[in-house]
Amino acid sequence: MPIALSRVSVPVLAVSVMAVALGAAPVSAQPAAPAAALKKALEGREVMVLIDMPATSAGVDLHLQREPEMNFAEHGRRMKDFGTALRKEDRVMITLVKVNKKNIEVQLAGGGYGTWGDESGYVAPAYVGKSRRETDLEKERKDASPERRRDIDRELNYLREDRNREERAAQREAAALTAIKQREVADKRLGAGSRFNIWYPDKRLEQWVPTAEELILSLSAYLDFGDGRNGDGVPGVMRGTAGNRLVDQGQTQLGPARLRSVEMQATSLRRGMSTDEVHDLLGTPTKRRSSKQGDLEAVVETWETAESTTEVTFVGGVVVKFTSSSK
Repeated sequence: MPIALSRVSVPVLAVSVMAVALGAAPVSAQPAAPAAALKKALEGREVMVLIDMPATSAGVDLHLQREPEMNFAEHGRRMKDFGTALRKEDRVMITLVKVNKKNIEVQLAGGGYGTWGDESGYVAPAYVGKSRRETDLEKERKDASPERRRDIDRELNYLREDRNREERAAQREAAALTAIKQREVADKRLGAGSRFNIWYPDKRLEQWVPTAEELILSLSAYLDFGDGRNGDGVPGVMRGTAGNRLVDQGQTQLGPARLRSVEMQATSLRRGMSTDEVHDLLGTPTKRRSSKQGDLEAVVETWETAESTTEVTFVGGVVVKFTSSSK
């Protein structure tokens, strides 16, 4: 006997069959694949930290579309407020890679203290309420004679003074416990790791998620992944990919670069070199732009040739980052 289909199930079945026939996939599942691939490629991997990192889940913010990428003044404040969880050349594990709407978190050795479930270090004082006697006297006072009210007020004053003394004692005890707890939290902070927060323009990550290779290159000035692409730089590394290319703003055009092989000379770049040492090595830059980060001035100089672009960032007249990309 044939089974009758309801009016509702027929169109639903037809749409389902058509979707299968056309090989359609749910739209919501599309961004999950690259995010999962990113987690699979990076989580559990050991890296070497190339900068000191603060002992907080706020970590280090990197804005790849800005120059400089990192707010040095804010980084200094976090180091001062929370201490140093990871020091330069520490080897740690990537414990979590999380793709959010506006940023990607790369958590190291736990991701930093201050996430949900971590103690704040604050101990609240115990609540000291009114005694039963104090409450009863306040009720009796409403209908008492003037003479009785004077006696009640006298006793209430004594009871309130006792309660205030108990409250002050509870506050002193809580303050002492808070001091002990905060020392414990400070110790826990130093062992809870840190993280990088890589920020992208609005809705960028809804349409595109970087590959593991692209994310590694974005972090190459801050993490050594053991593949040679670290802060010392490697010519030919395409750090400015479609997803993280820096936006040039307010650039000053300078004279042409010296007629020498910039690509070859760039292999000798090192962090800590002075501006004069870089100019002696690469010649006059073709572009220059500067910005203020608190009391520090960050200067970005660019050397462009027909084959490559080399970009060097100076803070306080010293190289803090450099990249070289082929065209």
